[in-house]
Amino acid sequence: MTPDIAPKASRNGTRTIATDVLIIGGGVTGAGVMRDLALRGLHTLLIDKRDLCAGASGGNHGLLHSGARYVASDPHSARECRQENELLKRLAPQCIEDTGGLFVAVDGDDPGFAEEFPVLCTKAAITCKELTPAEARGLEPKLSDRLVKAFRVPDATVDPFRLALENVAHARTLNGSVYLPHTEVLRFEIDRSEIRAAVCRDTRTGGLVKIVAGQYVNAGGAWAMNIAGLAGCRDVNLLYSKGTLLVSHDRLTRHVINRLRLPGDGDILVPGGTVSVLGTTSVRTDRLEQVAPTIEEIDINVREGSAMIPALAHARYIRAFSRVRPLLQSSSGDDREATRGFALIDHTSQGLTNFCTITGGKLTTFRLMAEKAADLVAARL
Repeated sequence: MTPDIAPKASRNGTRTIATDVLIIGGGVTGAGVMRDLALRGLHTLLIDKRDLCAGASGGNHGLLHSGARYVASDPHSARECRQENELLKRLAPQCIEDTGGLFVAVDGDDPGFAEEFPVLCTKAAITCKELTPAEARGLEPKLSDRLVKAFRVPDATVDPFRLALENVAHARTLNGSVYLPHTEVLRFEIDRSEIRAAVCRDTRTGGLVKIVAGQYVNAGGAWAMNIAGLAGCRDVNLLYSKGTLLVSHDRLTRHVINRLRLPGDGDILVPGGTVSVLGTTSVRTDRLEQVAPTIEEIDINVREGSAMIPALAHARYIRAFSRVRPLLQSSSGDDREATRGFALIDHTSQGLTNFCTITGGKLTTFRLMAEKAADLVAARL
C-alpha cells in the first residue's frame, strides 16, 4: 500500500487516512513497533486515545531489570530481562542511568532464598556479586543496620518517556511515519477475514477519522483485551493488577535497592534524577480508568520499604500514583505468581489475517516485544 497520510474528508465529515500499518497504543511497546517497522521500510500510523506513555509505560518505577527479580518466580522472564538490559544499554544509553542494583536481606528474611539467589542468577547468566553487609552499607549508607545479606546486580534506571519519544521521532525521520495522540478506536470495519478500516474518534474535537491499513497491531497494554474485542476476538485473556507507587522529595540512594526475597509489596526503591520511586503493591482490579492510591497501599509500601531503608519511614513524599498492569491469565490466584512474559497473538483462530495483539511483558522487554510483532507484520505484508 502506498501511504496516504493527507486526510481525505468524506461527505459525512469523516476523514480517511491510509497507511501500511496501524498501531494502536502509544506505550513504549507501540512506539517500539513503530520504529521497528519503519526500519524495515514500512509506513506506520501510531495512535493513542490519550498520549504517549499515558498508561503503565509512564506509571512505573523506571527500572531496567537485570532479571534478578524473577530468577526464582519466572526464570524465562529473568533471562529475557537480562538480554534486553544488555541490549538497551548499548542501543539507548542516553535514556538510561547505569546505577547498578543491590538485593538486600534483613534479619527475619528467608535465609534459604538468600542462599539460593546467586545460584539462580548464575543459571540465568545474570552477573551477581556477593557483598558483606559492611560493603553494601559503604555503597549505600542508608541501608538498614539489620542487613544480613547483599548482592550486587546490573540493574539500571530508564526514562520511559524519552524512550518512547525517541522511538517515535526516529520512525518519523526514517520514512515519515505519523503519531496521532487523542485518537480512540471506536470500531473496526471487517470484510470476511480482514479488517478494512478502523473508525476512530478525536477525543478532543469528537471528529471521526477512518484509518485504512494493510495490517493492524494492537499494543493497547491493559486495554488490549477490550481493543481485541472490538474486532470480535476473544482470544486475549488478561488479568489486571493495580500497582501503587510513591515518589520521594529527595534521591535517597545511588543504586536500585531490591528486597532479597520473592517479589512482594514495597520491595523496590529506584532512584531517578533527583527523586526516588518506592513500590509497588499488587491488587487485583477490574477497573482500567481512574485508579488511585489508597492510604492502606501507601502505608504498606512505606512499611515494607523501611525494612530495607529505615529513612523511608520519615521521608517526605511528593506524589503517589497508581497504574494498571496487564498480566497474562494463569491458574494462580496470586498476581505475583503470574508470568511477566508476553504473548503475541495472531488472531487467525478468530478468522482474521491482518490483525495481531502484543501484550503482557515489561518495560525492560519492550524492544523484544516490538521485534516479535514486527516480524509477524512484515511477513504478512
